[in-house]
Amino acid sequence: MILHDCPMWKSPRHMIRSLGVSVIFVVFAFLAPGFPEAGAAPSQCETLEFLCVVEPIEQRRENRAIPTLEEIKTLANRRDFDAALKGMERFLEKTPNDIEGRLLLGVFLIWRGDLDQATDVFRKLADDRPDLAEPHNNLAAIYAVNEKYQEAEDALEKAISVNPSYGIAWENLGDIRIRYAALLYKRAGELYAFDERNGIEAKTGIEMKSLTIRKILDEIDYSFRTRETMEVTLRDRTDIDVTTATKDSLNTRADPTVESSAACYSVGPLIDKANFMSISEWFDRNDIFTSTHTRAMEPHGHEVFVPLSGKRKDLDALIESMRRDGVRDITPVPRNDLQRDVIIGVFDTEDAAKHRIGELWEKGYEARHRPRSRPANQYWIKAYPTTDSSLDGPAFARRFPAHVLRTIPCE
Repeated sequence: MILHDCPMWKSPRHMIRSLGVSVIFVVFAFLAPGFPEAGAAPSQCETLEFLCVVEPIEQRRENRAIPTLEEIKTLANRRDFDAALKGMERFLEKTPNDIEGRLLLGVFLIWRGDLDQATDVFRKLADDRPDLAEPHNNLAAIYAVNEKYQEAEDALEKAISVNPSYGIAWENLGDIRIRYAALLYKRAGELYAFDERNGIEAKTGIEMKSLTIRKILDEIDYSFRTRETMEVTLRDRTDIDVTTATKDSLNTRADPTVESSAACYSVGPLIDKANFMSISEWFDRNDIFTSTHTRAMEPHGHEVFVPLSGKRKDLDALIESMRRDGVRDITPVPRNDLQRDVIIGVFDTEDAAKHRIGELWEKGYEARHRPRSRPANQYWIKAYPTTDSSLDGPAFARRFPAHVLRTIPCE
């Protein structure tokens, strides 16, 4: 994902330059350079982080009351976004099923800062066109802007399930998981520091890992942004990946070809033995040799947590509410598909944990405490593909979307 240090929801107007060819990385990029002339083939919708799918559009009769897409784009180029939005609404009253128009409507709403309305537009498009992956990708971008990373990941996995060849969604999913990795490394660093204060030494590479992941985040600039200049000709660019599609091409996409590789891979740490067994069996079915490593963990300290049962959106709402109330050090931890905990902190003594619980109860949160629970064991799996049994990375990601294959040296 390409991101910006000026979040959309704080300054939507600052996100706009011009629209000759608009490039909103991850959230939206659309409109091929140049507009179709009368009698020409339908316009294509080219994207960077989005793939906008454009259906053939019949020749429109001249109608001064209803603006054309070209006229609406001209208004946007002039930064008259209110007029462009009104024109798009009138255009869609006449042609409500125009895909490009509906995508543009969502984009204009985002530029105005109406993220909730934009979300509704993309959800409706996803419901109307379940064969399209693009609306799910757009929704994921909005979720990520609001730091709803779990919902963003779910939306991207939906996009990939609709179209496994949708490379943009794979890349965006990687960016989301990089963000997850940064949060997890931060959490691990805090827990290791807690151990050291209590005389428990842990030799880990967490500092180097955290530094590396921070460099990656700085490189991709993890917030949404526009290009500094919008007036670019996509077909002349060699440093960006532009993808186009038509309705007829949707049913002809194939999975990427998987080539043999001499690389080896690692998965872990896994805290769920069922996942460990399932992944091991998957490698075995694909004739890939593996080795495993198990590390026993011991509990220490007291965790303060708020239990939650329900949908993931309930977890996001709880975290957002806590942040508004000034609660810090929030870490969501899944227990299973339906139950999640929000850990508020780890404390040396039970009395300190109870004091923190009292503060949370005063704010209306039913917090509890427990001995700090590390998993009984953590598991790692190393996979060693050969030229006769190569590892299909996309197939692994589809089967185990919550786990990442890391490339390691073959020992």
